[in-house]
Amino acid sequence: MNEDAELEGRLRELEGRLRRAAELIDPVPESLLRVARGAYAFRAVDAELADLTFDSLAGPAPVRGGAQPRLLTFDGPGMSIDLEITPSGAGGRVVGQVMPARQATVEVRGASPRTVTTDGLGRFTIGDVPSGPFSVRCRAGDTAFTTEWVTV
Repeated sequence: MNEDAELEGRLRELEGRLRRAAELIDPVPESLLRVARGAYAFRAVDAELADLTFDSLAGPAPVRGGAQPRLLTFDGPGMSIDLEITPSGAGGRVVGQVMPARQATVEVRGASPRTVTTDGLGRFTIGDVPSGPFSVRCRAGDTAFTTEWVTV
């Protein structure tokens, strides 16, 4: 056992020397370190990315004139969320419903984050969402998902 401990100590010392030599001769580029830190931070994300299953902008243009609401449906694990995004002024309003109907916490993430709790039927409204990209994070019990980024 004593020989094993001595060998292990020598290997740790050699590994330390090799690490120092690599840091001097071929340091890790800062851009790669930023990507690695971002990936490490992402490991704690406990919400899956929901699948976009319907987008009203993907179909034919609406017949009526004027600004039309954008309708989106995202399917997550065990539930889905329907969103209606209506542009107004310098932003818009997001109306939605979690299905199956249940109480959930909905967070609109973006320039001006907002969090609301749905009613018993899973419905919610968030007004004054600033123009630009946002995503929605939905949590009901142990189930959570995040949508991809969309634009008001």
